[in-house]
Amino acid sequence: MLSKTAMRSNQNVFLLCLALLWCGRPGGASAREVAITLLHTADVHGTLEACPSGNGEARDREQWPELQGKAGGLLRCATLIGKIRAQAENVVLVDCGDFFQGSVESFLTRGGVMARAAACLKYDALVVGNHEFDWGADVLRGFYRKAQVPVLCAGLVAPKGEELPFSAPMLVREFEGVRLVVIGLTNPLIPSWSRPRLLGGMHFQDTFEALRAALAGARKLSPDILVLVAHQGWREWGDDRANNINAIAKCFPDFDLIIGAHTHQAVKASEVSRIVYTQAGSHAFWLGRVDLLYDNRARKLKKIVPALVPVEGSLPPDAALEALVEADIRAAKQHLGRKIGENRRELKADAGRCGQSGIQTLIAASLAEAAGAEVVLHGALSQASLPAGAIRMADVWRIMPYENTIGMANLTMAEIREILEENAGYFGKTQFRGVCGITYSLDRSAPRGARVSSLRLSSGRAPGEAERIAFAVNSYDLASAGGRFPRLREIMEGPAAGLIETDLDAREAVAGYIRRHSPLEIETAPGAAIKHGPAANHTSRE
Repeated sequence: MLSKTAMRSNQNVFLLCLALLWCGRPGGASAREVAITLLHTADVHGTLEACPSGNGEARDREQWPELQGKAGGLLRCATLIGKIRAQAENVVLVDCGDFFQGSVESFLTRGGVMARAAACLKYDALVVGNHEFDWGADVLRGFYRKAQVPVLCAGLVAPKGEELPFSAPMLVREFEGVRLVVIGLTNPLIPSWSRPRLLGGMHFQDTFEALRAALAGARKLSPDILVLVAHQGWREWGDDRANNINAIAKCFPDFDLIIGAHTHQAVKASEVSRIVYTQAGSHAFWLGRVDLLYDNRARKLKKIVPALVPVEGSLPPDAALEALVEADIRAAKQHLGRKIGENRRELKADAGRCGQSGIQTLIAASLAEAAGAEVVLHGALSQASLPAGAIRMADVWRIMPYENTIGMANLTMAEIREILEENAGYFGKTQFRGVCGITYSLDRSAPRGARVSSLRLSSGRAPGEAERIAFAVNSYDLASAGGRFPRLREIMEGPAAGLIETDLDAREAVAGYIRRHSPLEIETAPGAAIKHGPAANHTSRE
């Protein structure tokens, strides 16, 4: 039996342990306010410095006038990150997806330079975007191994034993007794943008199925602050299949904050179904910053203050990151500066007939020659033109900003007519594709299924309905172009089509065509590759 002294001693130990446990609990000993700064980038696309690097930077400048005069690029953005970290105590840095694909320097290193950049900047987490799969799942795994950054991928289900390195549905951080939980959500439409051979057997869940599962796990952690970081964007006119922000906010009121991406929009602060929403644009033109203030006594989030910090040209590049990537930037500039040919006359992306322009004709002819196809369906990929005079690799990157390969199948004329009928629904819109190697009449006033007629090869020959023709498209369209061309995908994957998915790079196909045919002379006369019906001249481009 214990003595009174021993009992008193044990009681004191017990009370001390209880006090320690109480102090360790959120709100136990602390009664003060805790400030947390959440920094975020979105759709960086491999952009390191503010120079024409071949990515979508110029395209975004045209689309978003507020970008005029801003420098952008991760080198200067890193300087802002460093300044904020020096001023604030509790800082978390996340990227919302599409981090490493899109620039020449990243292309030449298969993402290696951006993996080093992510490690240098000590990102707390990276969300999986759609363009992360452009070079395939194996390259993506290698990127994450090099970066050694937690990967947030709610909605992505990998085959057993083939998970992405460092992957988890959420990030958990605790600051002075305040528990912050960040759920990272990918995009469910990735299989309609990327071919199965790039996805490595990965499955993508419905957005709401994925969030229900992730939230069930998050609630068990008793978060004080719950944040969703999604590779989906808010759209003023409402949700679409790839962007479900409005529906997410309505269905999951648990979130205190939603940070988006994918649409390249800069949204400083908005409110969606009473949840604060923000989005940091693209190409590191902005650094997103959200200041959170949590009241430890009331156990309540008192303030959410979003801001977008512009990445101005007056900011010096971050010295440590610059030293790490300068050789890669130098190699990229040398690559872009190489002259590959001459151009007789300017080629425009839009020559007055949507999808049937000089640029489209050049791309389609290049793919036809590279793959040995008789007919190619293709659209203009940007609004960039190809000026008369010297052609350099930088010009090719401007008109070919995406990573695509070439797919080819042997289709009947009846099947090609079906594909052109599907395409006819987009006439007058940027999604409309032009053709090379075939002409046809398009009458938009005719009923659906009868709009396309008079198919002939460019030679003038009209093949029989059952005759098979070598038909090529790029890998994005072969994946259905985000669900726009499901019938095209179905036909080309048909058992009799003999689909061949080549490793021929579409951008290199264009560069090679220019080298072989310099000085370049592309026919740009209206109707050179397509004949429009009487109603076709009364459309406007969106």
